[in-house]
Amino acid sequence: MILVKLYGTGGCTMTAAGAPGSALNWMRRSRHGFGLIRITRVGRPAHQRTTHSATHRFLCTKTTIGFRQQMDHTIPPKEYKWTPGNLINENFKLGDHGHVCVVLNRQIQVPAHVVKLLWKNAAVRCAVDGGSNHWRDFVVAQAMSKKANGSAPTTPLEPLDVITGDFDSITEETVDFFKTTPKVHTPDQDATDFTKAMAVLQPVMTQRKIQDVVVFHDTSGRLDQVMANLNTLYKSQKDNCNVFLLSGDSVTWLLRPGKHTIQVPVDLVTSQRWCSLMPVGSSAHNVTTTGLKWNLYHAQLEFGGMVSTSNTYATEFVQVETDANLIWSMGAYEFEDKVRQAAKT
Repeated sequence: MILVKLYGTGGCTMTAAGAPGSALNWMRRSRHGFGLIRITRVGRPAHQRTTHSATHRFLCTKTTIGFRQQMDHTIPPKEYKWTPGNLINENFKLGDHGHVCVVLNRQIQVPAHVVKLLWKNAAVRCAVDGGSNHWRDFVVAQAMSKKANGSAPTTPLEPLDVITGDFDSITEETVDFFKTTPKVHTPDQDATDFTKAMAVLQPVMTQRKIQDVVVFHDTSGRLDQVMANLNTLYKSQKDNCNVFLLSGDSVTWLLRPGKHTIQVPVDLVTSQRWCSLMPVGSSAHNVTTTGLKWNLYHAQLEFGGMVSTSNTYATEFVQVETDANLIWSMGAYEFEDKVRQAAKT
C-alpha cells in the first residue's frame, strides 16, 4: 500500500493514493497550500530507504515542475533571436523573403518616411476594412505634398495587394479609389477584422515563406481596441509567423515560452529608452533577464502582482527567458526628431 504524506501549514495528513497523479488531483481539488508531497511505501524497513531512490521521491505541482525543468535545463528552452533595428533604422526590411505590411482602421501614426520604406520593401501589402480609408488619405497626402513642394515626380507608392474585412467601415469613395484592388469579404463577427486578415494572409505567407508581419498600430486609441490587437498577437503565434505592432515611437511583439535574445539598437541603449515585459492573459511564473538596468531573476509576473514597466537597457543584447507568453514593448527612435536632424545636415 502506498500512502501520501501531505505537509502543509496545518501539520500533515496521511491518505491513500493509487498513483502520484491522484495525490496531485486531490491537492488541486482541496485547494490546500501544500508545496510538497512525499510518497513512501509503508512497511519497508527504514534502512532500505534512500533519499534519491525510486520508491522515495518528491512530486511537485505542475508549475513547480516546469520551473525546475527549465532552470535545470532538463528540457532545453527554445531559442529566439530578434533584431528590431531592422524595423526602426535604415534597413526597414524583415526576413529573407520580405515582410507583410498591414494597415489597420486607425490613423497612421508612424512617420511618412518610415511608412514609405517599409511599404516599398514589403512582399505583400494589405489594408483591413477602414484601414483602406486611412491608406487612401496617406497616398493622397503624399502626392499633394510633393506637388506643393515642387519636388520632382517620384515613383508612386506600390499598390495594395488586397483589402479584407466585413466592409462596414470602408467608404464608397475608397472603394472607387481602389477599384482594381482585390477585396476579400470576411463577415464573421466573432473575430476582429485584424484577426480575420491574418487568416487570409497566412496561406500566401506560407507559400512565399514570409514570416514577418508589420502592422501600423495606434497606441493612442481606445483601450479595448489596443487589447484586441494584442489578442491577435496571441492568436497568430506560430513558429513561422512573427507579428510586430509599430506605432510612432514604439515596437511591440509577443515573446513565446523560451529563451529570447534581443539586439537593441545602440541609439536606444545610449539614450536609455524605455522597455517593458507584460504578462497579458496569464501569469508567467519563471522569468529571468539579463542586459536590462533592472533585471529579473526567476520572477513571477502577473497583473495584481509584479509587472516590468519603464525599464531600460544596460547593454546592447538583452536576454529574456520565460515559461509563459509575454508582451515585449520598446520605445523606438524619435522618428520626427531624426527627420528634423537630417534636414538640418
